[in-house]
Formats: sequence, structure tokens, C-alpha cells
Amino acid sequence: MVFKKHNEHQAQLLSSNKIYEGLIDNDDIFERILEIFNFSFIYDEVEHLYCEDNGRPPEDPVRLYKSTLVQRLKGLSDPEMEYVARYDIRIKHFLGIPIQDYGFDYSTLSLFRKRLGPELFERIFQKIIAQIVELGIIKNPKQQFLDSMPVLAHAALPSVTCLIYQGINGVVKRLDKELKKQVYEETELTDDKLLHYSKAHPLFRMEKAERESAFEKAVNRAKGIIGFLEPLNHKSEELDLLKQILNENVDAKNSLIQTEKPIKTLVDKEAKLGHKTKENLIFGYKNHASVTEEGIVTAVTVTSAADKDDKQTGTIITKQEKVNLKPVEMDADSAYGYIETFKSAKSRGVKLNALFRGLDEKELSIYELKYDKENNTLTCLNNISVKGYGKNNLRFEFPIRKCRDCPRKNRCPLSASKRVELHEDHEIAREAINNQRQKSEERKIAKEKGVKTKSRLIIENVFAYLEKLGGKKTPYIGLGNASIHVLLVVTMSNIMKTVRLLG
Repeated sequence: MVFKKHNEHQAQLLSSNKIYEGLIDNDDIFERILEIFNFSFIYDEVEHLYCEDNGRPPEDPVRLYKSTLVQRLKGLSDPEMEYVARYDIRIKHFLGIPIQDYGFDYSTLSLFRKRLGPELFERIFQKIIAQIVELGIIKNPKQQFLDSMPVLAHAALPSVTCLIYQGINGVVKRLDKELKKQVYEETELTDDKLLHYSKAHPLFRMEKAERESAFEKAVNRAKGIIGFLEPLNHKSEELDLLKQILNENVDAKNSLIQTEKPIKTLVDKEAKLGHKTKENLIFGYKNHASVTEEGIVTAVTVTSAADKDDKQTGTIITKQEKVNLKPVEMDADSAYGYIETFKSAKSRGVKLNALFRGLDEKELSIYELKYDKENNTLTCLNNISVKGYGKNNLRFEFPIRKCRDCPRKNRCPLSASKRVELHEDHEIAREAINNQRQKSEERKIAKEKGVKTKSRLIIENVFAYLEKLGGKKTPYIGLGNASIHVLLVVTMSNIMKTVRLLG
């Protein structure tokens, strides 16, 4: 048994339980969590990560995992968590620390997160969902709701000028004292100047002419450093990275290339720019989640902010299957309303209720015309049928003379050209649009009554609580660490929701 130290602490804990019982109310939230959930399965999940006969005994992994949950609930840093684990009686008992014990050093928390990684935190998240299912909390898993929320990176988004200086800073840090002095003389830089220029905020406040001048100066300095070091046969990853930054952002005339590039900051290279809406630009990651009517998150996946929402649908369904909570229907917004997404979900046995991309509520769509695949005919809503021809026999042309007196011609997608080429998955699109028309009518009635649809209320409430738990911004750097953060936030949300539903 790897965790011998834990067994010793259990004996000490038994002797201090009477003291805890006299100090802590039975209705305390942490006491309720201990009563409802069993975290002992974590020992089996992580045992392979520890060595039984080498080094000092490890900190209790269940204690450390519970600590990461407390951090999300209370918004605590690692040092703050060490403090409350030592002096807060309620939390100390929740973590299973004997009253006379000092707890643990905060550095073990970061080591613990690194040791487990996102895969094991995902498994623990799924095991806790299994306990929630056994409690009978989820009444209707067949209907779920899918959406994403932004997770801001733990790094400010710099201008390209700042990014160049961050690259220069990385190169300079690898130089010896004498070489660094020569580079500073060559570029008229100092440690203080480089630190100032590398920050993400000061250069944003300049006027356009000043920004352009600062950018050109940064480029010249970077090129000067590269030109100075290359003849000396100096090689480093940082120098290669500086060259990459220039190649991706600077043209031959030392002007900025106005295109999105993969490197946005050297603080968190995996964070990306993305749009939650057309107006709302975000920098960091996205938390894609499926939610039940009770507000329990059944599956979650984290991507960069640049990744499209609809591409995560298959991953979410796979994760739902792993916890035996795959829905029959899943509501989503227009970010998921692509033919390929409807097709993919249907192939997995899930009906996706999403707003069809590009559909005008006031206009008819070509996908609303009935296609008879067997006879290769397309029939409009005025009951006019024509035969297909051309590539794949999916091109159709309606005769103008028959359309002239059609009562629907003002809304018809064929009114301009009378010619249309169908998508090979026409029927999937037609089914999705017909479903949307029905849902739109339901939403219209609800809006007239001043009532939000159930799916939006549920999603918005869950995401609001995830934000309250710190889910809007990751305190860690990198996609893997952002995933760990989101998994902990979502797990704590599920636990709190379960406690409340059980009264």
C-alpha cells in the first residue's frame, strides 16, 4: 500500500473527531459533501503514479484533490490554500487533517496537478458523475443542452511590438554577462527598458504614428540582435522563436502583416484569439459543456478560443457515452447549426436541435423543398416537380412559366434564377430546418409572454455559476492546465448542485 501515511493520519483523525463534532455544524456545506460523496476511489486511480518503496511517504492524494476543489469554491491560491488547511477548522476536517496536524506545503498542490494531468482529472470527474447518477439526481438525461463559454488566458494579449520584445527578452536571458552587455550596447536596451517594452499594456495607448514607430524600432532591434549573434554561431530555441515571430508578423518593408498568426504571447503559447460573438473577441480557451435539466454538467472539453464550437460535438457525445449519459436530443445555438454537425450527431443517435446557419426566418430555404431520391425529383411548396440533371443529378431548374403565378414566389429561393444545386445531405438539412421552424414558433410564443426558453435559462444559470467558481479565467498556463482548471470548476459545480438538490 503506497499511502501508509494516510492510514496513520486516519488513526489520529479518529481521536480528534469528537473535537471537530463539537465545533462544526452538521449542516455545514463541507460536512454535507462528506456525507454525500465518497472520494476514496481516487487512491486506486492514482496509485500507479506513486512509488511504494522509494522516497518519503507522499501526501494523501484524496486530501490534495479535495484541496483543489476547495480552491475553486473559495477562489484560493496555492499559498492561501495551505493557510486555510492549517487554520480553518471546517476545511481541515473536510480534508481529513487531524486537528493537531499542520497540513501540507502549498508547493505539493502544483506538483499534484502536474502529476495527475488532465486525463486523470477527467476520470475523477466522470467517477463523481457516476455517484451523482446513483443518487438519482438526473431525472431526464435524454434531453441535454450544449454550449460553450470563454475561458480567458492567464496572460494579457500583447501587441506584436510587445511580442517581439518578449522574444528579445527570451534571447537575452540565455546570453552570458559579456555577450548580453554587447547586445544591449548594439540595441540601446537595458533590463528595465526590456521589461517595460515586454509588458502587454503600455504600447496600446500610443497614437497610430507612435505605434508604427515603436513597431519599426522593435523590428530593427530584433533584426540587429539576430545579425549580431548569427556570425558568432550562437544557437538557441529562443533565437529561433524570435526569427519565427518576425517571419510571421513582419514583411520585407518592416511593416506589420495583418493576418492572424499562431503565436500571440510567449507567456501562454497555446492560448488563441477567438470570437464568442462577432463583437466579442476573446483570448484564451473555450469550455464546451453539455448540461442536464437539473444543471449537472455531463461532459466537458476544453479547446483554444480559435476552435469552432460545432467541431466539438462528436467529442462531447463520446464523453457522454463514457458515463452512460448520452442524450436522445441536444439543444444548441446557431454555432452548431451546420449540415455536417447535424449529420454527425444523427449518426451517433442524437437529435441536434440547433439554429440552422444562414437560415432567414422570413424566407424559404432550398432545403425546405422536397427531394425524392428514388425518382430524382425536387418538388417545391407549390407542388411543382422537376427532374435532376448535371453533376450527381443534383442540379434542378424550375420553368419560369410555372413559377410566374406562384403565391409563394416572393419568399421562394428560386425566384431569381430558377436553378438550384442540392447538397448531397439535403434531407438532413430539410429535417433540421423543419425542426427549427417548429422550435422558432415555440420561442416566438414564449417571447411574447416574456419567458426565456428553458435551454437558455439552464445554460446561462450553469455558466453563471461556473464563472462564480472562477471558470471565466484560468489561473494556469497552457491548454492542459486550463483543462484541469475547467474540470475542477465543473466538478465543484456538480457537487454543489447535488448538495442543493438533496436539500
